[in-house]
Amino acid sequence: MSEGNLSVLPQSSGGNAGGGAIVDLEFGSVADFKRRLTDMKAKYDFLQEFFKTIMVKDEDFGVVPGTQKPTLYKPGAEKLCELYGFAAIVKSKEEERDFETGYYRVNHTLQLVHRASGIVVGEGVGECSTFESKYRYRWVSENKVPTHLEKADLLFEEKEGQYGNYKQYRIPNEDLFSQWNTVLKMAYKRAYVGLTLQCTRSSGIFTQDEGDMDEYADVPEEDRKKAKGRTANANSGRFQGGAHQSGGRSGSGQPTGTVQKNRVLKLMKDFELGWDGLAEAASMALGRQIVKVVQDVKAEAEWKKVGDFLEQKPDGGAGFDPADLPEDL
Repeated sequence: MSEGNLSVLPQSSGGNAGGGAIVDLEFGSVADFKRRLTDMKAKYDFLQEFFKTIMVKDEDFGVVPGTQKPTLYKPGAEKLCELYGFAAIVKSKEEERDFETGYYRVNHTLQLVHRASGIVVGEGVGECSTFESKYRYRWVSENKVPTHLEKADLLFEEKEGQYGNYKQYRIPNEDLFSQWNTVLKMAYKRAYVGLTLQCTRSSGIFTQDEGDMDEYADVPEEDRKKAKGRTANANSGRFQGGAHQSGGRSGSGQPTGTVQKNRVLKLMKDFELGWDGLAEAASMALGRQIVKVVQDVKAEAEWKKVGDFLEQKPDGGAGFDPADLPEDL
């Protein structure tokens, strides 16, 4: 019997001895497990540092009112895939269309591929249709209910406004065709975000709770804005993210301590630099050895120097060899 396998003992002719029992063999030594544990902890610490220094609240992730865990947005998923050197490809797309009713359903199957090696690291599915409530219906005030609809037959919600209580009614969306492109993008986003969480092992930090997101998206826009305002203070401390809790904001509306970092990240993407290439550029800009940019570059002023250096170079620093995946990941 080889190490790392399960073996089934043969059936004994007498009693229950043997009995087809599965024997759990040893999967490596204690030293092997300790080494793996140390390696996993280092990777997790690096990922946490990435979230603290790169991810921007309300741009890359956000907290949906009524939920506990931050929800990962597509821009945040794209940053994670950039970190890991992953690229998404569409394996298949299934569509159903009805040009009479406006019904449209699309199913995306995506694969994440490690760019440097070409290895497929995961596969995920995302689906969306115009018959989901947020596309099939819309909310309107009482005076905007079409005359051919009976208010008694419609769902409604009572609201409190500046001038007293009022009602909003849910009516069918008369133009489902205008939702087709949105539905197409939503199916892709669901597959992409879910697959990113799976392949980067980020589910412990973020969620992709479509139930929460769908319910939130079905709320009228004005009520969503009110809900965000009421929960802003309560949500501000839910994500432990260093730079996001620095307290101040820049003139662009971003938290202070993240503007120059995100500028550098954008330049890195524009020039198609890998993490090794960015580290080389940072070393030249700062005049000292930079191995892991997000760990070795701390001060906002240093991030600015790196950004200025990249902008001065027409190609971000000719001769950089992109490295799609950090060595310890």
